[in-house]
Amino acid sequence: MIAYKDIRGVHLEISTLCNANCPWCPRNFWGYEFNGGYPELYLTLDNAKKIFHPNFVKQLDIIRINGNYGDIVMNPDAIGIVEYLRNHNKNMDINISSNAGARNVEWWKQFAKLNCKIYFALDGLADTHSLYRQNTVWATVIKNAKAFIDNGGQAVWQLIKFKHNEHQIEECRRLSKQMGFIEFKLIDGDGGRDTAPVFDKDKNLTHVLGNYTGETDFDKLFASKTQDEVLLEDVIPGKVPSESLTCETITTKTIYIAANGDVSPCCYMGFYPQTYGKGSYHQAANGQLLPLIFENNAIKHSIEHCIQWFSTVEKRWQEKTYEKGRLLICDDNCGSCIKT
Repeated sequence: MIAYKDIRGVHLEISTLCNANCPWCPRNFWGYEFNGGYPELYLTLDNAKKIFHPNFVKQLDIIRINGNYGDIVMNPDAIGIVEYLRNHNKNMDINISSNAGARNVEWWKQFAKLNCKIYFALDGLADTHSLYRQNTVWATVIKNAKAFIDNGGQAVWQLIKFKHNEHQIEECRRLSKQMGFIEFKLIDGDGGRDTAPVFDKDKNLTHVLGNYTGETDFDKLFASKTQDEVLLEDVIPGKVPSESLTCETITTKTIYIAANGDVSPCCYMGFYPQTYGKGSYHQAANGQLLPLIFENNAIKHSIEHCIQWFSTVEKRWQEKTYEKGRLLICDDNCGSCIKT
């Protein structure tokens, strides 16, 4: 799939911890705090040095810090890790995504000195932002972004378009220019995040996103999450294996490294297959991956050794059916999967 010498990018998860409770995030249940099987940890500076040998860092063009679960603001070693990476490669791009709802302005000023680009999650204005970015405060994010920008940092305003904030998009765009953001990036929320029930820490329904008209009884919804087993036969009906795959790992020459050091071809395969997914799509998808993975922890083994299991993934693309081992997660994310 990819040779060690050809790797040019790393998609890095620096923490599984987060200060927010976004309803569609896999680290909670519609906003209610719930761990579905992911480890709660952050990548330490010492472990980052074990994973990222200076010679490996030097061959990279980009490191993108934006994991499946947590946020960089929850990692106490974050600045040290980014500083270490930058010291060993002055020219590569370091792009960081964050809800930016934590840390003080001094912390953000330090990041501005490390020549990295930060994508600030700002989903509207003060009255709409926290409807999705629960537990973050719009004014705090703006304050932190301003500190970063005013001290020379490259900032991108990244907004997910929802029905509740679409009327504010142009105002947000104007504000981003006034503040000095280098880019305004709009993400369409209609891919799924625009419709959902939202619960608080006490299991109370606080609001719904979009035109959600489904079940809102927390206990009924939660029962399916915690009690049901999702098997492969539950998620493949109506799907026909892809006629072609455009593998993200191959096209971008990028690998994914989780906060515990596990190495996967991409983030889609990096949802902690050993433990995560009960009652969800990932229980079935990860179940297909488990037999293929071996010695893929970069804290214990070299990156070159950790990517050897990738060849087992590529072999599965030759299978004609999901029952025989064709990987659903590859077809769903990088294929031309046809639904009948």
